[in-house]
Amino acid sequence: MNDDPPRRSREALNRLVAAAGLPSVTSVRPINGDGDGLDNHLVKAELMDGRAVVLRRSRVESASPESRIGFLRANGVTTPELYAADGEGASLWEFVPGRTLAEAVETGTATDTVWRRTGEALAEVHGVVFPAPLQGPINVDALTLRPVDPVEELHTSLHESAVWVERKRPHLLEALRRVESFVAEHAAEIRAERPTVTHGDINLLNIVVTDDEAVRLIDWDFPTVRYPLAELAAFDEHAYLHGLEGLPHAFFEGYGRAVPADLLLAYRVVGCLGWLSSDDWREWDETPDLPGPARARLRAWHERLLAWADRLPDLVKALG
Repeated sequence: MNDDPPRRSREALNRLVAAAGLPSVTSVRPINGDGDGLDNHLVKAELMDGRAVVLRRSRVESASPESRIGFLRANGVTTPELYAADGEGASLWEFVPGRTLAEAVETGTATDTVWRRTGEALAEVHGVVFPAPLQGPINVDALTLRPVDPVEELHTSLHESAVWVERKRPHLLEALRRVESFVAEHAAEIRAERPTVTHGDINLLNIVVTDDEAVRLIDWDFPTVRYPLAELAAFDEHAYLHGLEGLPHAFFEGYGRAVPADLLLAYRVVGCLGWLSSDDWREWDETPDLPGPARARLRAWHERLLAWADRLPDLVKALG
């Protein structure tokens, strides 16, 4: 078996280009320097007709996402076009030109227009609504939903995080209890929200901004039906990880729906403590082939998350 990532990607690229009936490849280059991301090896290819495509080759074997993408697009969710895929984790996609929202933030070019259009793009995804309290993954071959009480889900996550808090950040225990009380007091409001389709991995690296400030969501590996406040809180957190205090006002203008600030904060606390107490950080540290830039970025994120968590005693005072 050939374990050379560039060669294996080129073989998969030629195979999928032929399967899609596309013109032959004229040039290939890795994306993000060496082409290695957290979950996929990525290469961009130029075709004879001038089009560009992206090959995404998963680190693990996986079935074709064709049915999943078809379901999303049939329900009005805009995704990059999927040209072809195999059952070994390789897929060929439309190339979306532009820069990531992370790059736009870093270079100071993330304008209010960009943020409003980002809000509009996520509102489109969250516009596909399901009956409460159904939640579950949108798998490559099935939509698996079951009733999950969002209040119980929040309490369970806080309870599981308490072990980490007691061991690593005991000064946060009172703040954790305050969030638990807030969730209980606002249970009816939390349950009144409707589950929707969510992107499932919403962050500034999975959003492309074109030269004319259009916005596209990419990397649809983990779409899920869940309560949208959970995804909004995760996105708010990722904005913070890229140097902002959270999502700017222009994003919520584009999103166009009321997002209670106190509920958003409560969800963000739950998500932050849940992520800090997870095994993700240990597993990434123990992944020998994790690209250096990705490893450095994750370590910086970890430190920034810890810094935000240490502010919780003051932040939760806003929870009425």
